[in-house]
This record gives sequence, structure tokens and C-alpha cells, in this order.
Amino acid sequence: MDTVSIERCKNYEYDNVYNCVEKLIDNLGGWKAFIKPGDRVAVKPNLLRYKKPEEAATTHPAVVKAIISQVQSAGGNIIIAESPGGPYSRTMLRHVYRATGIEKVADETGAVLNYDLRVTKINRPQSKYVKSFEILKPLADADVIINIPKLKTHAMMVYTGAVKNMFGAVAGTAKADLHLRMPEYNDFADSLIDIYLGAKPAISIMDAVEGMEGYGPSAGTPKHIGLLLASSSGFALDVTAAKIIRLSPDNVPVLRNAKKRDLVDENNINIIGENIENVICNDFDIPALYGAKRQNIIKRSFLNLIKKQSRPKPVISAEKCARCGNCVKICPAAAFVYDNRNIPSIDYKKCIRCFCCHELCDYKAVDIRRGVVSRLMTDRRFSGFR
Repeated sequence: MDTVSIERCKNYEYDNVYNCVEKLIDNLGGWKAFIKPGDRVAVKPNLLRYKKPEEAATTHPAVVKAIISQVQSAGGNIIIAESPGGPYSRTMLRHVYRATGIEKVADETGAVLNYDLRVTKINRPQSKYVKSFEILKPLADADVIINIPKLKTHAMMVYTGAVKNMFGAVAGTAKADLHLRMPEYNDFADSLIDIYLGAKPAISIMDAVEGMEGYGPSAGTPKHIGLLLASSSGFALDVTAAKIIRLSPDNVPVLRNAKKRDLVDENNINIIGENIENVICNDFDIPALYGAKRQNIIKRSFLNLIKKQSRPKPVISAEKCARCGNCVKICPAAAFVYDNRNIPSIDYKKCIRCFCCHELCDYKAVDIRRGVVSRLMTDRRFSGFR
């Protein structure tokens, strides 16, 4: 039986966060259950982009600092490693570390910030789809990986948490290559599972003090949840977090596929700390994408006919667009062209609906547009427990 620890954490005041993390880990047997003195420990937060902590797109520095301080007290030697969206370069890493508050955390704790751009190949022939891939060298070299995700919605995958956060173990534009190779959401979900299993984090500790709702993971809206969660199973942690925001795991491709692969049993998770029934967030705005349960509303013979109409698509807002060209550069399908006003437009015949453009736009100029069929099928009147 997988165990998930839940503790209330009302704000990011450091002493409060430190005490909450301590209780969270004590519930799981203390740091000695995960760290031995002298271990090389790689801390992997969610540093999607150069976002300020208050934007709730990245793991809050107070949570990262509290974890690092406690791991250091347990004898671990810390390196902070992450590959943000876009190019994997020293310049990008420096900008992201500084903007997200992680550079300050490193200065205050003495933890090492990773600037080593080398990668290491992981071979995992038992994987379903991704049987070999390259991850950041400090993650591959670590004795222990601590995964520190942020609870957020995701325009493509509905929800992003512990399992999806390990996609950041893949360097830079190699992530875009995986998007292109796996344009179908279910296949991409299985590739995320394969990468998580290959990277093998020892524990995942989720920042759900302030989450993100709406069309995340970067352009959504901050949402107060007031929790920290932890588990040695990223799958059990994500199932629990999804239930807290009233999202059925069956409507999250990663969790649906993890259940099929017998990696998690949502009815056999041991919750310790806070009772999950006491921390449910009833009004969380979840992206209304085309989930498995909603497909049952329409007869199977019509599914292929309406597939294109049911999938949301990215749309450029001319009013918000700064003409920086970043969306054109990062699109794995090369689906962008410029119109006569020098504004990027999308060739939907090429677009694979990965929403990288939406995720990595610094100006929130890429909106998500849903068709009539999608709006009907994701109406709350039809969805029940989402």
C-alpha cells in the first residue's frame, strides 16, 4: 500500500513552511528513511520558466529552502537541478534561478546550483514507449533525487504534479522532440510515466500552498489550497492531489494510464496527517479537456468523426502578442508562420496540440479555444466528480 502524507500549510512564511515539511516527513519515517549521511542529493523543483514565486507557476523558494535545510541536517550534499522550458543553456538557467528565488535559496543554504549542461543516457528496455532517453547528468549521478512539484492544472495533460515534473529531467529541446514523437495524449502520458520510472525519484514533496487553476501550467490563475503533500510514490501523490481538487484520476491521462499499468491503486492509498475529506477544494477551475469518461456520452462510432472538433487548440491573441518569436522557435511541429503584420499564426494541419506555445509564452498571448463539442462534453452538468 502506498502512503501519502498531507499537512496543512497556510502560507509561505519560512518558519511555518519548515515546521510543516518536518511534520510531513516525520509522518513517513523521517529523513533517515530517504537520506544517508554523505549522500549526493539532487533536488528537482518545478522551475518551468523565469516566473516570480507569487505567480504560482514554479515551486516556491520557501518550500525548496526548508527541504534543503532539513536534508543538509540529515547529512545530504545538495545540488539543485532542473531543465526549464526552452533552450538548456547557462544563460537560461541563470535567469530562471534568479527570477524564481532559487538563486537566493542556494546563497542562503550553500546548496550548489547546477550549470553542468551534460546529459546521461538512461536505458530502460522494460519501458512501454521511451526505452532510452537522456537526463541531466547531476540527476543521473545522484544517490537520491527529491522531486518537488507544484500542484497545477495543465492545458494539454489536464493536471501536472509529481510524475509530470520529472519531464524536466530531460534537457531543453529534447522535450520538444518527445512531444513531436508522441502527439497523442495517451502516448505522451505513457512517455511521461516511462521517464519518471527511469529517473526514479526517492520521494516527491508537493507545493500545494498556492496552486494554479485554469489553463496552466504557466498562464493559469494562482489558487490558495494551503497544503503540502509527500510520498515515495509520485503516482499515489498525484492521485491524492487530484482528488483534493475534485478531479477524477480517470480524466488525467497520466493517472489513467498509470492505473492501467498497475502502478497505482487509487482505492488502496494510506493517507496520514490530514484527513483528505477535510481538505477538499470544491471550486478548483480545471481545464475542460476531452476526458475518457466524457467519451462514453457519445457512441463509439462517432468518436473519430468528432475527435478534431473536440480537441482544444491554441490561438494567438494579436493584442497581447509582443512579436518576440519565441513560440515559433519552440514549436516541436514547426506549425507557426508569420502573417503580413509579423504576428505568428498557426497551421492547424501541423499543430499537434501540445500547447508548448501556451506554456512558454511570456506575455500570455496564446489562448486556448475549445469547440462546441468540447464545451458540451465537458459541461459540469455531465461530468459529476471531475
